[in-house]
Amino acid sequence: MATRKTSASGAYMSQYDNEVEARLKAIETELKALRTQCDAHTHAAAGGDDARLNELIRILKLNPELNIEKLSKGLL
Repeated sequence: MATRKTSASGAYMSQYDNEVEARLKAIETELKALRTQCDAHTHAAAGGDDARLNELIRILKLNPELNIEKLSKGLL
């Protein structure tokens, strides 16, 4: 005799319900992996942008006529 699975509410689940639950869990697992991958990509891109911005500021500071220090009130 097959064992019957119950839901969180205690109701018995049909075979269809079990299949849907398995698919849902697979989708949730994939979604979690994609979120992690997206977050890693976002943080990596932000780091690259910061490096490029810092390089641009460094280059602008090389030209004393631009007076970057005064214009930024010492924040750069």
